[in-house]
Amino acid sequence: MLNELRRITHSFVQEPSLEVALATLVKDIKQCLKAECCSIYLVDKDQSTLRLKATDGLNPLSIDVTTMSFDEGLTGWVAQREEPIKVYDAKRHPRFKNFPDVQEEAFSAFLGVPIIHRRKILGVISIQQNKARFFDQDEEAFLVTLSAQLASSIANMNNRLQTSQAQDNQDEESFVLKGVSGSTGVGIGHSYLVQTDIELSDVSLKKVSQPEREKQRYFEAVESTRSDIKKMSDRMSKHLPQDALAIFDIYLQMLEAASLGNEIVTQINDGWCAVSSLKIVVERYVSEFEKMEDPYIRERAVDVKDLGRRLLKYLNNASHQQLSVPLNAIVIAEEVTASMLAEIPREQIKGLISIKGAENSHAAIMARALGIPAVMGIRDVPLLRLEDVDIIVDGYNGQVFISPNEAILEEYRHLESEDLEFAQQLKEDANEIAETVDGKRISLFINSGMGFDSEFAEQEHIEGIGLYRTEYLFMMRPRFPSEAEQQVHYQQVLGDFAGKSVTMRTLDVGGDKQLPYFPIVEENPFLGWRGIRLTLDHPEIFLVQIRAMIKANVFTSNLHIMLPMISDIGEVDEAQRLIRQAYNEVQEELKEADPGAIVPKPKVGIMLEVPSMLFQLNQLKGKVDFCSIGTNDLTQYLLAVDRNNDKVAGLYDAYHPTVLNAIKSIADMTNKFDIPCSVCGELAGDPGGALLLTGMGFKQLSMNTQNLLRVKWVLKKADSAQLKALADEALSCIRPDQVKYKVNRYFLKIGAAGILRAGK
Repeated sequence: MLNELRRITHSFVQEPSLEVALATLVKDIKQCLKAECCSIYLVDKDQSTLRLKATDGLNPLSIDVTTMSFDEGLTGWVAQREEPIKVYDAKRHPRFKNFPDVQEEAFSAFLGVPIIHRRKILGVISIQQNKARFFDQDEEAFLVTLSAQLASSIANMNNRLQTSQAQDNQDEESFVLKGVSGSTGVGIGHSYLVQTDIELSDVSLKKVSQPEREKQRYFEAVESTRSDIKKMSDRMSKHLPQDALAIFDIYLQMLEAASLGNEIVTQINDGWCAVSSLKIVVERYVSEFEKMEDPYIRERAVDVKDLGRRLLKYLNNASHQQLSVPLNAIVIAEEVTASMLAEIPREQIKGLISIKGAENSHAAIMARALGIPAVMGIRDVPLLRLEDVDIIVDGYNGQVFISPNEAILEEYRHLESEDLEFAQQLKEDANEIAETVDGKRISLFINSGMGFDSEFAEQEHIEGIGLYRTEYLFMMRPRFPSEAEQQVHYQQVLGDFAGKSVTMRTLDVGGDKQLPYFPIVEENPFLGWRGIRLTLDHPEIFLVQIRAMIKANVFTSNLHIMLPMISDIGEVDEAQRLIRQAYNEVQEELKEADPGAIVPKPKVGIMLEVPSMLFQLNQLKGKVDFCSIGTNDLTQYLLAVDRNNDKVAGLYDAYHPTVLNAIKSIADMTNKFDIPCSVCGELAGDPGGALLLTGMGFKQLSMNTQNLLRVKWVLKKADSAQLKALADEALSCIRPDQVKYKVNRYFLKIGAAGILRAGK
């Protein structure tokens, strides 16, 4: 039976047409179970009607014609109860209803199994037989297993079919597509499709006998590509802050010999042509990045692919066509990249749509820096369907309106006007400190990691970096960076923020964030070898990093070191021992060169993200100088939800009262033991989350730069006594939606409707 299950499932998912797939499926089931009839009914859009979609045994003319409600017949009963039902003699059962069109009078035995996807009934699979009998347990188990395996595929194929039908019926009428927000705002304009002419996936591998000539071709392609990227950076410097321009520095770094270059040359030396060598290396890196759970790092696959395409263009001597971009352009591509945006005049871009991609892509980051509304990840839409149409990009709700009617246009023109006014308010408050109306000061820090944030160092209201993710430095290398390389990098960051504290998290990889040159394969990466667990097992990696940090801190004295994924006090003790060892080594080394050298001791703290630490907080006093709550992982572990798994991602919610009560418990305990505690997870950068955290007593929040102005704006409108009352109300709630209702009600109370619309 197992082989049959695999065969039938494989056959179904390989068929692009739902109609053909269902027709084949009923034949396969009938043959496998030796039944005399098999039928599949799917739920109509009204969610209360079943429609016959495929049958082998009933009247084929009744397909797509026969319907029944959930309270009709045995099949409707299966959908109503959402469980398998088998009947000895269907015609004698009180729920039996005769549908003359289907011609099922000859059948007696009945077995129906529901098709359910994410708690939603999709349809029913039934088998029937002439002779009255009960279908046995094996037959029922087979059908239940098959239904569960195919539910996701049926849901996706049915959604595509309904979307296609709706669009075909509407022609040029308005319809709406749904994605995720990459950059907030409203963009109204005309579609402009960017299509790549050449892909590495189209390349066939080829060996050559003259590697030196191939290497020369590759080096020339690198120089041409490097020149293009520098021109893009120069062009965008008029529109982008210095930190966002570092996106192009990453492209240039990848071109260096120490990154992709040496590996490509190695492949050429092994006999592959330049194009084949490029394909081998780029596709390997893309594959490694796409496996990673960390959404930001996973999106680096897009950058590598983009760079590969650009090199391929020069290796193939493809001509570079001058773009003809309309005014008020909505830029659309299968996968929008930062370099695509850089090639289009900024003043002509009103919005962007990426069929693939996510909010962490460099295109989305650049869009936010440029103030361009963006929607990412619109699935199951043919690209050509979006050609030459008027479009509205709703970056707040992740929606795209195709050929909108006048009423929709008028509504969004009004929102666009309000947005401009609200953006001006945010800019006016940009240089003010975050302080509630009754004078309570909240220190705002930024989360960083790619070196994009140097310009924020000059802004007085930003206290420093609350979370610097050092793993990105390791990700952009083909090997572990040396102590000297790390020192130079950290020195730049600490120097940019001289006079302000910079909290650098030690290497946090393993499991969900793998290094291409140090892969770790685990069945459950989130509970595996990651964070401090990995670096304590490899003190040679940990000590090199700590020494580099301490050396980089000699002239600035603003370093804080934070340990990730701490789940036990013993890990703190061992890490502190190694940090003392590294400090003594650096002190001895520097004093040999300069006896008067002073080596400042950095403060050391931990991330609170593993629930076990909630019960060990009383043991932290005297062992750490500070702690910071990572709400992302804390939420994931408390709710046992992998937010990157789309089957359960809907259950992930940092507004869950359980999460909020855990955070409040940490606030109370760390305050009792006089341990400074901040919050650096996504909840801190959410305006509603920032209000709740302030109400719980937190005085330091760290967030992504794009969220900082909105958080500060709402804090300046709030009263600390009211925020304490709001937090108390939220902690007494049962469900996340109740918490959000109370937060949204407070937004309206303080006149923050613009923040409400923008959401996260």
